[in-house]
Amino acid sequence: AMQRTTTRRDLEVRNGDVSLAGSLWLPAKTPLAVVLMHPGSGPGDRHNDVFFPPIREHLLDAGIAVSSFDKRGVGESTGHWEEAAIGEQARDALACVAALRAEVEAPVGLFGHSQGGWVVVEAAGRSRDVAFVVTSSGPGVTPGEQERYATRAYMAEAGVPEAELDEVGRYFDHLVSMMRARTPFEDVGNRIDEEGFPTAFERLSLPFLPESEAEWNLMAALIDYDPRPALERIDVPVLAIFGADDPIVPVRESVAVYREAVRPTLLTVEIFAGGNHRLQTGDPPALVDGYLE
Repeated sequence: AMQRTTTRRDLEVRNGDVSLAGSLWLPAKTPLAVVLMHPGSGPGDRHNDVFFPPIREHLLDAGIAVSSFDKRGVGESTGHWEEAAIGEQARDALACVAALRAEVEAPVGLFGHSQGGWVVVEAAGRSRDVAFVVTSSGPGVTPGEQERYATRAYMAEAGVPEAELDEVGRYFDHLVSMMRARTPFEDVGNRIDEEGFPTAFERLSLPFLPESEAEWNLMAALIDYDPRPALERIDVPVLAIFGADDPIVPVRESVAVYREAVRPTLLTVEIFAGGNHRLQTGDPPALVDGYLE
């Protein structure tokens, strides 16, 4: 007899005036559950670049169905990804959850990587239809705190001296205050031109401002998103996975928030030694041992 292999079904989900294009991959046997995978920041598609496929294959082999969608304005989805902060992305994810529940008779849970971690936590905090939550390098702090940490960590690693790091911190806080004040992007540019910015940015060829007005507005819309209230509302199992060597997410602070906010009986935290932001290690990079399991 021929062995049944995995099958792929393409889906289209409406959320208001946005049409989200995605796929549902079904395992060879009746699925135990469905995992909806939500990508990280920027214009992520249903494969999240090359990050999702190996995770998807592993889940399919274990009898778990997997689904993911192109973000707004990416691939075959309509709209603009820059117009969707955490709340809008959470609503998109929940529209996809509803479609998947109509499509497959199995519990539907969420997996979110990086910025997607905030998104799936927010979605699960708003809905009774999510069966479980997995965050992969999902910060427990706000995007503002995470970005500040990442900028400082990167510069410290590059050998920028302490005094300059403090200057960078002050500059970053100044930018955030302009975001909170919803300062128009062109005014921000003019002000930075007048006041200057820390030379470390130029030395390391780092952007000292978001590249466009759309990205500035998106950053302003998500900079103070706090996952804690949503984490406190979740009453399904949560698996929070971190790489100990993640240069982008403050792991210790994030784990502390998860432990304070999520009911202990629901929470599993796994920190992988040597794992970076994508839970990879080595050269060429490969997922750390134990991550897929």
